[in-house]
Amino acid sequence: MNAIEFKETQRVTNWLIWALLIGINIFFAYAIVYQNFLETSFAKRIFTNAQLSLIAFLPLTLLVLVYSVRLETCVNEKGISYSFYPMQRNTVFIEWEELSNVYLRKYNTIKEFGGRGYFANTTKLGKVLNTSASGNIGLQLEFKDGRLLLIGTAKPEELKKVLDKLMLEGKIGWKV
Repeated sequence: MNAIEFKETQRVTNWLIWALLIGINIFFAYAIVYQNFLETSFAKRIFTNAQLSLIAFLPLTLLVLVYSVRLETCVNEKGISYSFYPMQRNTVFIEWEELSNVYLRKYNTIKEFGGRGYFANTTKLGKVLNTSASGNIGLQLEFKDGRLLLIGTAKPEELKKVLDKLMLEGKIGWKV
């Protein structure tokens, strides 16, 4: 059994996203309370209680979904594993032998991939997995079959030390 050399769990940390989601949910909660307890005239109601509850359910569901997002990355002497819950329920393991190159690189998530999250782009840029915590540095994986995968990291210095250590120990044989 291998000891994990590097482990990182990232969640959505963008305060603007959270403020927007919480604000929308507060608005709908107020609308429900207002319509049922503060407004006395049924003639002034815009929506029925069923309609309002259904409309309010959508932003609440989105809030729960964003809260549950987490990107987990593990690097050890056997390879790299990652999972991006809830979009990807199973952990994917990549052995070092499957890769032709591994390195850390800066990237612009909006220009290169169109945003944060789980994106499959062109064959030129490959796939990206990142969260708002990832910043602008990622672990670029180049597979021997030509596929590309970029995994964002909020701990690039720590990851670089682990990759350098694995390279020095001969676990990976290319320049990191």
